[in-house]
Amino acid sequence: MGVLILYMTVEQVKQEVQLLNPENIQHYPCPQGVKDDFRCLWTRCGPQAGRDVILAKIYRGELPPPSEFFGNA
Repeated sequence: MGVLILYMTVEQVKQEVQLLNPENIQHYPCPQGVKDDFRCLWTRCGPQAGRDVILAKIYRGELPPPSEFFGNA
């Protein structure tokens, strides 16, 4: 049985995180603590700060690309 590894560029991941917002993050499959950090940083420092919390996790493959999860691929 083989494993399929998909690599994304940093630019692709930056585009992916643009799909996330405080409303849809509730449905995104990530730990509650990540959701809380996202919303807190979004509110205190702006949208990009919230998105930056998740960017590395998507890049490393720890979380699915939002476009795949939300069906925008």
